[in-house]
Amino acid sequence: MAKKKKNKMDITWDIVDDYMKKFEKMMNKASKEIRKADVGCSSHILSSTMIRFISSNMANYYDVNKVRELFQDILDEESTHAVIKAKEDRENCTLDAPKRSRLN
Repeated sequence: MAKKKKNKMDITWDIVDDYMKKFEKMMNKASKEIRKADVGCSSHILSSTMIRFISSNMANYYDVNKVRELFQDILDEESTHAVIKAKEDRENCTLDAPKRSRLN
């Protein structure tokens, strides 16, 4: 059976996915090392440093306002997902609560 040729976007996402998996492993490893070193901070220092590095590179390549809009879009998406999840969690708690303690 002949293999289906991947389009450019599939190839691109395969590469991105591969590097994101490597990034996740690196973050987990850094978190363990920082916890083991007991220096009083979390691995988020690594992610915030990387965000600064990446955003600086993006700002040099793109317009600063474009980078700001991208970051704002990402934050908006994340907050929307958080609100939806919180509503679902609240609804599930209400549905799972014993009948006598429901506040409906």
